[in-house]
Amino acid sequence: MRWVQLEYVLKGIYLGLLLFVALQEPNIGGVELVALCTLGGLALALLLAATGKLRKGYRVRGKTFSFILFLLLESPELVYAGIVGGLAIGAHLIRRPGDESLMTASVVVGAFLGFVFGLLRRLRHRWGRMALVIVLAAGLAAAGLYYLNENPEHVTNKTLFGAHLLFGIPFFYVLTFAGRAEESEVEIGLICATAGAGLYLLNLTPAIRSIPFLVPVAVYYAYVTRVLPGLRVFKHGLRGHSHASVGKHREALTAFRRALELSPANKLAREGLWMVHRNMDLSQVGNDPEMLAMIDVDLCLGRAAALLIEAKPSEPRLQEARHLLDLVEKQRPVALPVVRYWRSVALLHQGQYEPAAQLLTQVIDPAQSPANDAHRQSVLFPAWQLALMGHGEMRTRVAEPQLEIPGRRLEAIAAVERQLKAEPEDGGAWDLKRLLYGSLTEAEYQTAGTDTPLPAFDYAYAQQLGLALIDDDGRWQRGAEYLRMAAHGLPVLGPSLFGQIAKAFERAGNAEGALHNYQLAQRAGRAVGPANLSDEDRKAFFHVVKHLGDTAAKAGDYDAAIDNYHLYTENENSGLETLRTLAELYERKGDPLSALRIVEKALIYDSGDKDLLQRKDKYYYSVTPEQLQAKLQWLRNAFDVPYCINKARSIVEAKNLSLEAMPDMAHWALHLAELAQVMEPANVTAMVLRARARLMRGERDEALVILEDLKCSKPEKFASGDDEDAWYVAHRLLGRMYMDELARPDLAIDAFLEFRKSAKSGADTLFRLGQAFEATGDMKKAARYYEQVTAYESHPLVSEAREALYRVQAETNRGVGSPE
Repeated sequence: MRWVQLEYVLKGIYLGLLLFVALQEPNIGGVELVALCTLGGLALALLLAATGKLRKGYRVRGKTFSFILFLLLESPELVYAGIVGGLAIGAHLIRRPGDESLMTASVVVGAFLGFVFGLLRRLRHRWGRMALVIVLAAGLAAAGLYYLNENPEHVTNKTLFGAHLLFGIPFFYVLTFAGRAEESEVEIGLICATAGAGLYLLNLTPAIRSIPFLVPVAVYYAYVTRVLPGLRVFKHGLRGHSHASVGKHREALTAFRRALELSPANKLAREGLWMVHRNMDLSQVGNDPEMLAMIDVDLCLGRAAALLIEAKPSEPRLQEARHLLDLVEKQRPVALPVVRYWRSVALLHQGQYEPAAQLLTQVIDPAQSPANDAHRQSVLFPAWQLALMGHGEMRTRVAEPQLEIPGRRLEAIAAVERQLKAEPEDGGAWDLKRLLYGSLTEAEYQTAGTDTPLPAFDYAYAQQLGLALIDDDGRWQRGAEYLRMAAHGLPVLGPSLFGQIAKAFERAGNAEGALHNYQLAQRAGRAVGPANLSDEDRKAFFHVVKHLGDTAAKAGDYDAAIDNYHLYTENENSGLETLRTLAELYERKGDPLSALRIVEKALIYDSGDKDLLQRKDKYYYSVTPEQLQAKLQWLRNAFDVPYCINKARSIVEAKNLSLEAMPDMAHWALHLAELAQVMEPANVTAMVLRARARLMRGERDEALVILEDLKCSKPEKFASGDDEDAWYVAHRLLGRMYMDELARPDLAIDAFLEFRKSAKSGADTLFRLGQAFEATGDMKKAARYYEQVTAYESHPLVSEAREALYRVQAETNRGVGSPE
């Protein structure tokens, strides 16, 4: 069984023996005997403990009370043996004959309850543990009192019984105080329960019987919440100082560290811990790994810093600081940068500039530590502060040579920014920041060699520096450097910052530099996205883009002009004129497809704009079918097929075209129809218009091929009513060509019969059918169709149809016609 758990068992045995003594109801002599045995046991225990400690080198040195407390704390085994053993002897001496079994039962029950309460202290939830202790302790007291009330024959004098219980409380508290286990709510709960039962039995307040219970509860709460936390710390602190006084450093460190765990702000424990570290012998510590592991490195560093931060520390303080730094280096070698920094401070106090400079340089130089070393970073700011602003010798020997190394100033700036992030109001850090940024050049910044912004760099501060100088005719170039650095880390401000730089170049008469910076402003805005800019920055960005577009257009750089005007269209205020300008630029560049696409977009905003409509005619005329085929998908949603169809139809159906205009108009109609068929290869209307345009041009054979190809590929379903009408028109044209030009009335009959299915067929078609059948020698059918024409009394062909009807009828009567 572990000693801590055994302590609780012994405490339970003590209470069991105390209850046994009370049940014996001893007289005054018996009480004195029990007290003498208990005190004698405690005295003997302390004597033995003192003898052992004195042999080990401990000395009283006039502090008798403190030494006795120390003996209690450091000899729990002897104290428990003395008190419990003494009480057991006293109980045995005063027992009544025949009560040996009762004594044994008291010891066993007490031991069991002690074991249970030892388990109870392991509960981690403090308030739950307190409540449970109150319930169990009060329950035991209440059960005991109830038993005495129900069995009065066991105790004849309840007042004397209660006094015996109270008599044992001081010794129980000594056991609690001396134990190795930290005192918990369990012990004070048992004490208060015993006190409550004893006070109740004494009957000191017969009028108010509840007071004996209320007082212990109040004492319990006050002790647990106010006294117990400090008492725990005091016990560990007392142990620590006693061990430290005889050079028992390991034991002292253990005690002080536990005290600081319980109360980090305890001055007595902290001073004691410093004292132990200060008095350690490094040669001994180095040979004791367990001892070395117990050194509080952070405490050593804090103490050394506190000693060295003084303006003029005394030699003893310097010596103490050096000793603590030696401990840190031995225990935590990775903290060497921190040790080097404070050693350089100590050397400066002694006026040893060269070794101090060497140590400080080792801290600042990244090659002297692992990459991203946290210990070096923790002292990098104070190291730069010391080098640049703390001492003139350090500035000359350390800061100036280091700042000449590429990238070193940026590292110093990063250290300052980390410091300001942790302590924004640090005046010293702000002074160092102004000094470092004030002499930072763009070339130094670029040594970082990264496209991404630096994580520890104040770009807003660089912007402020740049804005303060950009309008100064003598220092604007320096301001431009700061603004370019700011733009690298603040991309959303890039357009406005580069725009301000460009204006500064313009004021200086440097057009080339201004143009370059306007281009940088454009790139910055495009990279971020205009939608992500503030209203003011977006306005400035589009102003730059428009300026670049106009400049490029005047210079004949159409690609650049088009690029900028396309970007300018993202401006909600760009308007129709921007699209008109874009179309003009594409036209100048010789890209009618793109110009056409822009015009179609512009016409969405104003479909009646005369200039745009003229441009549309021009661009559709300029685009070749081959060009369109090459960019079919790109232009599909912007190409106006109905425009091509309607325009071509209006040309081929025009009634008043002059002979001079005919060839050009026919070419235009053919061109538009071909474009439409590129976009919609199955468009019947486009194919028929192609054929009609060919006929206008006198290209009869080409037209015939188109129409016959169409005739052989009738779709299952027409895409539109226009396509169906065009299908019938194609057959009408074929019928005429077969009759008038190719002398193939048989083919003409099939074509005209197909056309008759059209709602647009009429007397003309019937007359043509009559002619075709007459030409094939089928007079009866010819007569039938001629006769149908005569039904249209007002039609111009009626008279010709009658003459033809008489003719074929005469031929039929002579027996010439073919039988039906």
